[in-house]
Amino acid sequence: MSEQQAEQDPEILFPDETLCICGEEIRVHEFRFAEGLRAIALARPILSALREIPEGEDDPELVDHVLADHLDAWLALIAMSTDKDVAWVRSLPDADGQSLSMVFWRVNGAFFMRRLVLAGGLADSIRGVANLCPSRKSSPSSSPPDTAEAPTTSADS
Repeated sequence: MSEQQAEQDPEILFPDETLCICGEEIRVHEFRFAEGLRAIALARPILSALREIPEGEDDPELVDHVLADHLDAWLALIAMSTDKDVAWVRSLPDADGQSLSMVFWRVNGAFFMRRLVLAGGLADSIRGVANLCPSRKSSPSSSPPDTAEAPTTSADS
């Protein structure tokens, strides 16, 4: 591995970003494992609503509607990712809130995509298994071999 690749690895593993909001440097961090498990509970209604968007639909306003419908959860997720409180996030001017929201998406997009893809893949897998095994009845046992077994010989013969 080159020295340049080694320097980039932390950025790949933890794609945190810093931006200036209201004159303050704010670090938006990717959810770490345990934090992500807590975030799942907050994100569940958002993930469910995103799954309802028809495949191939590319109207960005649909995502805005989902976030507006789940505003408290969205603000709590952003607060968790910035180590700020929800009241601070809620009080931001529109332009700063939009900037912060976009950086949050960029940094934590994989968190959402893994869950959306996993849920879709899991549902497809469950349907696939159900189609492969339509009944609980076991298959019949194998029939005996068509040819007789080879005779055994001993070294004494």
